[in-house]
Amino acid sequence: MLTWLAVGTVTALGGGVVLRQSLAGADEPAARPAPGGGSGSPAGHRHGTGAPPPASGSPRPSAPPPPPPPVDQGGRKWSDAGGWGGRLPGPGSAVRITDRVVLDADAKVGSLLVEPTGSLVFAADRSLTLASSGNVEVRGTLALAPDGAHTHVLRFPEVDERRFAGGGMTVVDTDTGLWVTGQGYLRLDGAPRTAWTRAATALKPGDSTIKLAAAPTGWQPGDELAVTPTAPPDTDDFSTSYDLVTVERVDGATVTLTGPLKNAHPRVALGGGATFGAEVLNLSRNVRIEGTENGRAHVHLTSSRPADVRHAALRWLGPRANGKDSWNGKPVTEPVLGRYGLHFHMLLDTSRGTVVEGVVVRDTGSHAFVPHASHGITFRGCISHDTWEDAYWWDGPIDTRTPQGPSDDIAYEGCVASRTVFEPNPRGYRLTGFSLGAGTGSSARDCVAVGVQGATGASGYEWPETSEGVWTFERCLAHNNLENGVFVWLNAEHHHTVTQYAAYHNGGWGIEHGAYLNDFDYTASVLYGNAAGGIAVHALGRDRGTVFDGLLIDAAGQSDYAVATLKHQLAGERVTLSRSRLTGYRKAGVAFRATGDGEPDDIAVLDCEFGGAKGSELWLDPEAPDPKQILFRPAGQAQTVSLGKAGGGQGLAGTPWNAATAPAEAPVPPRAVALPALAFTDSAPKTGRVTGG
Repeated sequence: MLTWLAVGTVTALGGGVVLRQSLAGADEPAARPAPGGGSGSPAGHRHGTGAPPPASGSPRPSAPPPPPPPVDQGGRKWSDAGGWGGRLPGPGSAVRITDRVVLDADAKVGSLLVEPTGSLVFAADRSLTLASSGNVEVRGTLALAPDGAHTHVLRFPEVDERRFAGGGMTVVDTDTGLWVTGQGYLRLDGAPRTAWTRAATALKPGDSTIKLAAAPTGWQPGDELAVTPTAPPDTDDFSTSYDLVTVERVDGATVTLTGPLKNAHPRVALGGGATFGAEVLNLSRNVRIEGTENGRAHVHLTSSRPADVRHAALRWLGPRANGKDSWNGKPVTEPVLGRYGLHFHMLLDTSRGTVVEGVVVRDTGSHAFVPHASHGITFRGCISHDTWEDAYWWDGPIDTRTPQGPSDDIAYEGCVASRTVFEPNPRGYRLTGFSLGAGTGSSARDCVAVGVQGATGASGYEWPETSEGVWTFERCLAHNNLENGVFVWLNAEHHHTVTQYAAYHNGGWGIEHGAYLNDFDYTASVLYGNAAGGIAVHALGRDRGTVFDGLLIDAAGQSDYAVATLKHQLAGERVTLSRSRLTGYRKAGVAFRATGDGEPDDIAVLDCEFGGAKGSELWLDPEAPDPKQILFRPAGQAQTVSLGKAGGGQGLAGTPWNAATAPAEAPVPPRAVALPALAFTDSAPKTGRVTGG
């Protein structure tokens, strides 16, 4: 066996792999205790999980995290054979770095270990690729921070997904990817690019230029763009009609493409002051971490030192393995436990202050962004595109009786979940772009969920079962998802608020609200042209009752009803729809459709306007049980009536509600309609380098 040299070591693979793996775990404790169980479930509520992490509650430090260290370009050069004992590392080498090394030439190795005393920094003024057949483990420093004219790539070209074992805190030699462990420091610091902005005009098939809502920063010829679908849900492929195009030239806010668009991307006027063009996502970055299309790697962080991950493109990550099931005669694949796109694993409070900015995770076989039991992480201007499983997620509960472990103070700012898929799609039960899980102090602002696939209960944003988190949720958009915009399925203990939300052209409901009992306030929001309707109400109130107030619900001719009640599993407090405008429905503004095997409706519709060209304001399904109470007071009127089973009679003023009416008292005096005035941004938030710029 070769002697390990202080300046760095190269050994042949074979026995060297085992030796490298042994050294990787030697003489350094884990960053924190590893509770029993694995790194999380492959698909959360769909497939179970390992043991949940311990409950949060440790003190939150008041001091900000230390500033990032400077990138030291003063180490020895990788290309200097003398630093390696006379022989440069090669494709069969297990490389161990214990000192400061600057990568100044393309290289290929068998594996790489950067010890706590070592660092590997890519030269900023060169385009460089480091390829590794096996794991890259960072216990010291790894920095990819090129200038704006060059590109840095860490590639895993020989991944065999069949060998992956999955698991928790420790490095697994067969699970090829980038591991940041111990007190390792990872810096991915690419040149800033505007992550996404919207088209300023309608786009047509054959167009080869795109006029953007704002001039983008950092876009270059050769950048790859994804143009999101915006067509109505009665259009073929309404949730999948993306265009992937390449930039030829950028002139201010006008982008010229190397080829024409194939699909139409209309601008959509929702009302409430909001008109949306297609999002144009820039998928290119000059820092890249990637596997291959046929061999997906992963990024796994357990280091107690906060990482700096900015303006990087992570591609072909998230390995999958054949499961026990089959579909149409072929094995159904499942994600490998804990091997995701960008995975912060059980860091607890040591991750506080971490910022992930302008990062793209694309073409990935599992979850894209995973802050699992890791608190205080901000994701700003990030994009998940064409990824499998819930895109923004952390480990779900082991069953429906066990609460999810929390991640506190997670912030999604101007992030996009685009084309989230599942295999096979008919089994994509409750697939979502953003899983708004357990914890406190978290927020989602100015985010977009588009092109999420899946089946029953799938959505752009989900408040998942047994995973109650208290989120600030505002100015978020869901459109052209195959199913719902928002899906709530909580028996909630806390009060929740959704405001300045917009949903258009989804294949299901703008909001599907369940499960049994909870208290939500939905305010100042617009639901437009969703195929099933604006709102489905499963849940009755828990303590205060759920309120939908000041909404514009325009079915745009796509659905029979603007709002419909469905099965109420448990009796609860009243749900109120107030000060809203309902229009564009084919049959009725509000349909009361509680089922006989559940509890009856307890709903108040107060001070609302109705503008359907067809149909009536209300309709009581003759198959529904007699309601506990339905209160109705149209906008501009003082009289409140209650609705009951009509026995074939007519309603107030001859309107065919299929209901009998009687005078009633409303809980509040008449109020004016309060239509929303949306204030959305048309571009991702501005981002910068770790060191400024």
